[in-house]
Amino acid sequence: MLLKNSRIVLAFFFFALIVLSSPIKNCKKNESGSKHKEKIDDVKVTDKIQMIDQNLRISQIKGNYGLDEFINRKGISIDKEIINFLKSDNLISKNANVTIDFPSFGCSSFSVPKSTGNGYYFGRNYDWMEFENMIMLTYPENGYSSISTICLSFLKDHSKSLTDEEFKYIAAYLPVDGMNNKGLTVSVNMIGVLKAEQDTVKPDLTTTTAVRLLLDKASTVEEAKKLLESYDLHQSFGAFIHFAITDAEGNAIVVEYIDNKINYIDSPINENFILTPGELYGSYYIKDENGNSVPKKTSQDRYQIIKKNLEKHPKMTREQVRDTLSAAQQEITSWSVIFDKEKKEAYYYNHLNYSHGFHVKL
Repeated sequence: MLLKNSRIVLAFFFFALIVLSSPIKNCKKNESGSKHKEKIDDVKVTDKIQMIDQNLRISQIKGNYGLDEFINRKGISIDKEIINFLKSDNLISKNANVTIDFPSFGCSSFSVPKSTGNGYYFGRNYDWMEFENMIMLTYPENGYSSISTICLSFLKDHSKSLTDEEFKYIAAYLPVDGMNNKGLTVSVNMIGVLKAEQDTVKPDLTTTTAVRLLLDKASTVEEAKKLLESYDLHQSFGAFIHFAITDAEGNAIVVEYIDNKINYIDSPINENFILTPGELYGSYYIKDENGNSVPKKTSQDRYQIIKKNLEKHPKMTREQVRDTLSAAQQEITSWSVIFDKEKKEAYYYNHLNYSHGFHVKL
């Protein structure tokens, strides 16, 4: 009897060794058949600034952060005036030693119908090697609530004296992408160093303050157009940028400023080259040895990746949107985000980690 029991124990031990030494396989594929096996963290957002991943923070502002006062003062034309405005409105200390510096960056974005229901996804890669970033939820007293993303490399607190509240007030005026509770999305993509400086009697906006204005005050693409047309744009970064704007009904445009004139292009995809039809189409501007702006072809490969995926999947699951962003990423992709316009929620993937997402809901 003892011998028989010993054999049973040895057999069980041997079987356990085989199982433990075998590779673990996930037999159930996700909806897209993707190689990514996902972990999603539901993030509970508070008024405190939380570090939810390496170099990725999140927080929220409820109430007034000065946008209506900003509009009444006819906006700003230079990025550093954001700090002066916040000081004059007593939102940050007058002694704050803060500057705003915008590096160059590249990006990809696209809009696509959801595979189920009538909603839309908006996917976006932000490509920049420095990746100290922040997700911000804003709930203004007089405007639409929104989720937006800020590249904190823009913000330099030289004396390290900003309070969390002051830090958030500045960050609120520096978004480079976002979605509001009406399903309007906005993202900024870089094109090069050809800069637009509109100069009329209209009030003024810089790139990131334009994003904040659109998220807070526009619910559709048509409303976004009217807002932009009522302001002079002074582009941040010292470079030519364009906006991708989409809404809950699936309308999708790219906004470009050519010779200081605003152009709208119907396109679900935005990349780092000019989409306005004509001789400039497909160009990315750089400076030659004489300081003149000259066109250079670029970003076509990422554009084609997204285009082919949209042709293959005219409607997508969230996983397919994620995998398309992954296919179009660069080594310097700082974050990828998927905005669900129907559910008013976002999924963030930090610095190329498409196996670990952060779920944020308005």
